[in-house]
Amino acid sequence: MTYKLRHVIVLPFALVLGAVAMYVEMNPLLRVLVAASLLMPIIYAAEGLGISKLLNVLPDPSVRHRRFGVLRSEVIQLLDLVRRLNWLNFDLERGGRDEDDVKAEIALAERRLDEILTEIRGSAGRSSPSTDEERESFSLHESAQEQA
Repeated sequence: MTYKLRHVIVLPFALVLGAVAMYVEMNPLLRVLVAASLLMPIIYAAEGLGISKLLNVLPDPSVRHRRFGVLRSEVIQLLDLVRRLNWLNFDLERGGRDEDDVKAEIALAERRLDEILTEIRGSAGRSSPSTDEERESFSLHESAQEQA
């Protein structure tokens, strides 16, 4: 039996025994002991098959490598403000709120819209500083792994 074949046999066997231990009626303490004793063969087989290495290679979903993070956040603000203006105009046409209050809010939103457009012009084409630092550290980490 080869080294990998042993792992391929041990993993499903231990998983099946664990499933059987969960479905067969037995003392809860005995069930916990059986499950705990099956952890070692499962970890042994998973390590031998390289499952842990595979899981460590996958990118972390919480880390997003966005190059233009500042620009993206400003564009999201712009879209939110456009939605807000749409609802304010809808309120104005419907007449559900005081017309002067709605017009004042529309004027305020239009001023903010001009500010956001100015901010977008200033940040367009510039990558976010934190993203550049993350990429440099990521590439250094990657090159260190290749050398090892």
